[in-house]
Amino acid sequence: MRRYSRNKNSVRIFSAITLLAAVILGASYYLTNKKEKGIIIAKVNGQEIFQSEIEQKLRNIFEGQGEEVAVPAIENLPKEVLDILIKETYLDKELSKLAKQSDVAKDKKVKDLIAAAESKILRQSYIQSVLAKEVTEQKVSAKYAEISSNLAGKKEYSVLHIVAKNKEEAEKIRKEITAKRKAIKFSDAAKKYSLDQESAEQGGDLGFVLEDNMIKEIAEAIVNLKQDEISVPIQTKFGWHLVKFTEVREAQPLSFDAVKKNLREQLEQDKTNEIETKIMKDAKVKIVIKLKEVVEPKKVEEPVAAVVPTEPTSAETVVDESVIDPAVVEPVAEESKEINHDKKHKKQ
Repeated sequence: MRRYSRNKNSVRIFSAITLLAAVILGASYYLTNKKEKGIIIAKVNGQEIFQSEIEQKLRNIFEGQGEEVAVPAIENLPKEVLDILIKETYLDKELSKLAKQSDVAKDKKVKDLIAAAESKILRQSYIQSVLAKEVTEQKVSAKYAEISSNLAGKKEYSVLHIVAKNKEEAEKIRKEITAKRKAIKFSDAAKKYSLDQESAEQGGDLGFVLEDNMIKEIAEAIVNLKQDEISVPIQTKFGWHLVKFTEVREAQPLSFDAVKKNLREQLEQDKTNEIETKIMKDAKVKIVIKLKEVVEPKKVEEPVAAVVPTEPTSAETVVDESVIDPAVVEPVAEESKEINHDKKHKKQ
């Protein structure tokens, strides 16, 4: 009888300990999770709304607006705006709760979408973690010093140009500009005739361009021109050009503060390419399914544009690329081009 009582008491004690451990673990998880989410800033029908959730919603709203638009601090928000954000966060949480309780959470397509989103976030987070360690302020400064030293002894010209569809058209425009009577200004001719619409709006003005960054044919013509002298028509792969320069000077790098964002982005892109290349260098593709034979349609000949547009890069987004025309500027390392480009335009 005593033995039975001891066993019964042991079971009760074990059950109590187990229950206590479960409570402690549950409380620990709740407190840890709560700590990670941050301060509670509101409650909606008893549902806690955390500071981190509102901050994430603000980041989502301002994402893609550029660094010039700062994400406001919660305490600086008007009460009406904060109230809307709190209600939206509550709505999101309640909808997520309903979705998880429904059959949609078991749907294979939904699971695949969630897995794809998770994979994308992990990939991006990995790349960002590597970039944060590898692309340091010291490396950005070193890159600036390297590029600045490469500009020593180089010249840059304040260039204006007009792009015509053929040599005859270019010669006709040149005659109008150089006519002794009723001559038209170069800038007006550019606005009226140039096929390069972007620079035409600026009177053909491309700003200061480093001599090394010009296409060979343009560079050779520029060095043989006198100041304000208009070239004869010059043919390049982009069309026929009339060019002139209004000023020449020693190459001048922009300040570090003006280009450090560009340089950092370029180094980050280089590092990202390095990571991807390392992964893919030994990749061997073997297609194991039978593909249908594809009959290629006949190619239709299209007229070639006088000016071939180039894809903007991260470096070009900061420097005012509206004044750098691909028909004049030879593609070069982006960080070299942007560090010496002058945003100032000379009006004709």
